[in-house]
Amino acid sequence: MKKDHMAMVALVLIPLYLLTVVNAFWPTQAVSADENRTLQQMPAVSWQSLKSGAFTRTFEEFFSDQFPFRSFFVQVNHQMVAWMKQPFAGEVEIVTGPGGEIDRGEGERLEPDPEDKVVLPTPTDKPPVSATPTAMPSASADPSPTAVPTATPQPTATPQPTAAPTAGPTPGATGKVETVSGVIILDNRAMELYYFSESRSERYVKLINRLQGKLSSAQVYSLVAPTALEFYSPDDYHDGSSNQANAISSIYGRLDSNVRTVDAYSKLRAKWEDYIYFRTDHHWTARGAFCAYQAFAEQAGFAPLALDSFTTGVVPGDFLGSLYRYTKSSKLKNNPDFVEYFLPAVESEGIAFTSTAMSEGYRIQAVRTEISSSNKYLAFIQGDNPLVRLTTSLTNGRKIVVLKESFGNALVPFLLNHYQEVYVIDPRSLSADLPAFIAKHGIQEVLVVNYAFAVTNSKWLDGFEAMIG
Repeated sequence: MKKDHMAMVALVLIPLYLLTVVNAFWPTQAVSADENRTLQQMPAVSWQSLKSGAFTRTFEEFFSDQFPFRSFFVQVNHQMVAWMKQPFAGEVEIVTGPGGEIDRGEGERLEPDPEDKVVLPTPTDKPPVSATPTAMPSASADPSPTAVPTATPQPTATPQPTAAPTAGPTPGATGKVETVSGVIILDNRAMELYYFSESRSERYVKLINRLQGKLSSAQVYSLVAPTALEFYSPDDYHDGSSNQANAISSIYGRLDSNVRTVDAYSKLRAKWEDYIYFRTDHHWTARGAFCAYQAFAEQAGFAPLALDSFTTGVVPGDFLGSLYRYTKSSKLKNNPDFVEYFLPAVESEGIAFTSTAMSEGYRIQAVRTEISSSNKYLAFIQGDNPLVRLTTSLTNGRKIVVLKESFGNALVPFLLNHYQEVYVIDPRSLSADLPAFIAKHGIQEVLVVNYAFAVTNSKWLDGFEAMIG
């Protein structure tokens, strides 16, 4: 009996001692390829962190992330979960992730290279440039090879709220759905479940109206983009309160008549068979953003360039996005996305700033054709910087500021083809007096672009409201 007891103790203690020895010499990993995320590094020790308990909490995360053979155990866990699901799986799989919502957090950006640092001279105060949105530049300023000089286009009349567009064709699916939570996976595509609440969207509507009311010489546009669920899920998942066509119409119908609404939905619906949304990520692709660019052009009074007129390419490497990180689905892992890009037809220079003083920043590219990060979506304006100023080779005097979350990143490169200056602001990470900023820089147009979930995202709305005042 005593021997059996000693044997059981040895079976427990020997592996623990071995793991302790291995852990002491195990190299620290920076990134988990299986989980598509950065891993916690060894925290710095300080009296303050020890006193507050922050060191202990961070060290626990470090130990968990750097555990020996962690990648092997993660893969085994994913495979076991997949095997357990097989007897019950239909074509539609409901996934409950680690939280109730996809983690959109503070946004993500490419870490700047110290060599790209820029220190600008302190600007002298200038009287604000006053420009009314009724004096639009000629369409001949656009770099389209087929453009011909025409009379200066006048803005189109403010569109009135229209009936919700009818749902487009979607692939059918069968299979019993037992739980509705978080994300669905259909074949090799993951999609966030969506439910619309008119009351929850009221704050967004009021803030857009308040912004337009404070701008006497700038035109505000609102663009709300649908998610992939609207076009690629069974009918039951995008009808009733889940119908995003109705949700967008509800939002647009409550906006002030001076705010111009952009119907990206119809353009996207017409191209649903194209690669307009990622399958492993919640964003649209560059082709999806191009649809929104076409819709915006109709409201902004310029002729969009044709898709085949751009120099195009693919960012090297597979892309496993936010929905893969949330679900860890083997279906998604085995069918990764790719990130296609379309280079602007004009030359541009970009600088990312952390404040509206714009005295010091880092040079960025509108489109990065190579990305070392696993998040290949960062190819577009290098992610979610607080403030970006992009200056193009155009001399038409046209200026726009884009207020967005990450959905807007893929849209910005297309706008460069029509504006002399494009400012990009992420309200989640920038403190600013927006009306004063717009007046100071002589900005004539303001585009607020978000996808359907972001219009009720409290983090984004808090920052947006603080900017408007």
